Amino acid sequence: MTAGEAPPTTEAELRSYYEAEAGLASRKARGGVRADLVRHFAELVAAEGRRSVVDFGSGPGHDLAVFAAAGLDAVGVDLAIGNARLAAELGATVLPGSILRPPLRRGSMAAGWSTSVLMHLDADECARALAAMVATLEPGAPLLIGMWGRVDDGTGHEVDAKIAGERRSFHARPLARNRALLAGFGRVEQSVTRDDWGPDPSWRYQLFRLRTAASR
Repeated sequence: MTAGEAPPTTEAELRSYYEAEAGLASRKARGGVRADLVRHFAELVAAEGRRSVVDFGSGPGHDLAVFAAAGLDAVGVDLAIGNARLAAELGATVLPGSILRPPLRRGSMAAGWSTSVLMHLDADECARALAAMVATLEPGAPLLIGMWGRVDDGTGHEVDAKIAGERRSFHARPLARNRALLAGFGRVEQSVTRDDWGPDPSWRYQLFRLRTAASR
């Protein structure tokens, strides 16, 4: 990634980036602590007696397979039609669409999951996305969110252009800033950073578990 003065990417540019990535079929299922995170959340959802989960920004649907294996009805939402096609090959369902406008009925899902998505949106877009995501969930639902952020209090964005002719923004927000954003949409039950993910010491992976309001 390069820090620069280029403007943040638009939703259309993000869609183009992920269509290109899907065409390369370059995203693989992850193991190790990343796989453990998915499995543990699936266990939490099942232990609460919940039967469905939506993956916002699901990519080709690798996490959906873990949720399905836990006995959950799982569906993904992703900008790229190509990812919906790749997911279908795995036997998973991904609906093409934006997390700003999820193609799901209000209150229709029992739990939510979104990793490595919201850091592509600036703070205002992030708030809009959270409002739309929470609206699709039942009252009192858990929503697990993971995103890259900065260790320090710096702000701004960096642009990733590792796919030729494509670009996507990474918006730099520290843990406290992202926690404050999420707190406007429910109770933040957990917020941690992972020191063992990523090679860049100035960035850390942030994990949050949000509980939506019990009534609306």
